[in-house]
Amino acid sequence: MSGKYCTYQDITGIYSDYDDCGYYIGDTGKFYDSPGKKVKNIYHLLYSNENLCKAQYNAQKGKGDRTEIRKFNENLLENLDDLYWMLRNETYTPGEYRVKVIKDPKERVIIIAPFYPDRIVHHCIINVMGRYWTNLFIGNTYACIKGRGIHKCMEDVHTALITDRKGTRYCLKIDIRKFYDNVDHSALKKIIRYGIADEQLLRLLDKIIDSNGKEKGLPIGNFTSQYLANLYLAYFDHWVKEELSKIVMAKYGVKFYYFRYMDDMVMLCESKEALHFILDMMGLYLAAELKVEIKPNWQIFPVDARSIDYVGFVQNHYGILLRKGILKRFYIKLKKVQKQYEINDETAIKHLFPSEYGWIIRCSEEHSKFIFNNCINNGKKCFDYRAVG
Repeated sequence: MSGKYCTYQDITGIYSDYDDCGYYIGDTGKFYDSPGKKVKNIYHLLYSNENLCKAQYNAQKGKGDRTEIRKFNENLLENLDDLYWMLRNETYTPGEYRVKVIKDPKERVIIIAPFYPDRIVHHCIINVMGRYWTNLFIGNTYACIKGRGIHKCMEDVHTALITDRKGTRYCLKIDIRKFYDNVDHSALKKIIRYGIADEQLLRLLDKIIDSNGKEKGLPIGNFTSQYLANLYLAYFDHWVKEELSKIVMAKYGVKFYYFRYMDDMVMLCESKEALHFILDMMGLYLAAELKVEIKPNWQIFPVDARSIDYVGFVQNHYGILLRKGILKRFYIKLKKVQKQYEINDETAIKHLFPSEYGWIIRCSEEHSKFIFNNCINNGKKCFDYRAVG
């Protein structure tokens, strides 16, 4: 392999705040090497020295001193050289997955690829293709996208509620049945080919998509799966925003708001009839084009009568609360910590529970104060969840 490798210690500082390897033309999502509508002749970027170094750094960042990572670092240069030739000669073959069951809080089956070479290859792909794919996503999809996420989703729903009360009177809430398990490989490959004409890259992506040995499903543990799952619904998103919205306006004379966090979707509208129509149209599209189906537990309801339980928050036109399950888990964690630390003020909560604090402060002020007062004043008592609008 040409060029000189950095050691792991050397690259730690280099790549810590480095988003991409300089492949893109500004914020256009277009490549210098392939500025046209379809991506071509960029496969070589995957195994560039720079990209391989960055990919292995990102793959092991935050993973601690694990045996498979330690073994990889003991022969870092040799392993990267082998990976270079695997990708260049297209001899890479996905390894055997390891299955792990987690509770998050509901039980999930995570399929984990080997660290070397698989997870590094996944990062090689996303380093190059990540911004391109993200550029295809609409602004109202949030999962696994840098700069968006749960809190941005909640804030956008809240903005719609407070700026258009009449137009957000009713809510349609749906999700897709076993989404990751039912992603159809043939449909996904077709979608990928809408924007990519690089045959080498397509062959590599096909290998990863088919690596579970089935005709359906994406391994939840794969870094590439986050992007591919979003891409699977990207053109559906555009259809909803650009085509279905026009049909609804022509038929019912109303607009609707659309938000998607992976396969969980919320639509807001002033007309229940329009939402029923939207539900039917979405169901037809998803079944016909993507071979997935909406869970039968879909809901259409008045926003203020029931509130929208979405992305960890419960909100309506009058306030934002933290989801009951999340609040209960926080209180359980709080009780354990209070055995070791004294919590006298909000600053202590912020320092001891930075993640939970970030959630709480995004709730309505009255509800946030209620939670903080419980933490400070009632530490030795049992906590009760109370809805404060």
